[in-house]
Formats: sequence, structure tokens, C-alpha cells
Amino acid sequence: MPLMSVAGDHAKNDMAGEEDDSWKSIFTKAGIQCVPILKGTAEYQEFVDIWVSHIRGPLSHFD
Repeated sequence: MPLMSVAGDHAKNDMAGEEDDSWKSIFTKAGIQCVPILKGTAEYQEFVDIWVSHIRGPLSHFD
């Protein structure tokens, strides 16, 4: 599972793609079952809540 805000092109291709050099292919060839979860942290409300709480202070200077 990528620890990125968005599971974009890098996650879909380099990590979970079908190419021989993707992480999924490398792990699979090594005998490790791999089930990619292509969901970025910004798709989880809990992470969004943390980010929003962290930017509230700096943004309050613009009120």
C-alpha cells in the first residue's frame, strides 16, 4: 500500500504494474503473494482530518 496522498502513475505502474521490473512482479517472482491496494492516503478521511487540522493554524493568519 503506497504511503502517498494519491496513488498515481508511479503506484499503478512502477509498484503494481505487470511489467517485469514492477515491485509486484519482483515480489511475485520471489514467491511473495502481492495484493496491491491502489488507494492514496488522501482517500482516507482520517488522514485528511489530520492534514486539515495542521493547516488551520497557518491559514488563520489570512482571516
